[in-house]
Amino acid sequence: MTYGAMRRAIVGLPVTVSSAILPDGLWGCYDAENHVILIDRRLTYAAKRCTLVHELLHWRHGDTGCSNDSSKLERRARRETALTLIDPLRYGMLEQMYEGNSWNISQELEVTQQVLGDFRLAMSERVCII
Repeated sequence: MTYGAMRRAIVGLPVTVSSAILPDGLWGCYDAENHVILIDRRLTYAAKRCTLVHELLHWRHGDTGCSNDSSKLERRARRETALTLIDPLRYGMLEQMYEGNSWNISQELEVTQQVLGDFRLAMSERVCII
């Protein structure tokens, strides 16, 4: 689903999504008090898509305030974003097609390199040997 389609799909939810120019290094944020998600308008559509899902997950879980990158809430949001946006079967096909090249795979999946890395980490933690 494209970023535009995602924005249309969430119309009617009790959270408002707006674009803004955010401080450098901040791609998006969720303001729990006002039920507002802000996405940096300078991002690519793939980055906006990933950021929107990430911030919606913060909203869904009732997270409040901004956390640092290593907080439990942030790690959960990153992991769930990756697992929401990337289909494991499609990823497996692209992994073989592009011989593991993360840039090509992320372009095909319309996700950021960070989301792809988070997906790979989540998959490595799920490995089960029978």
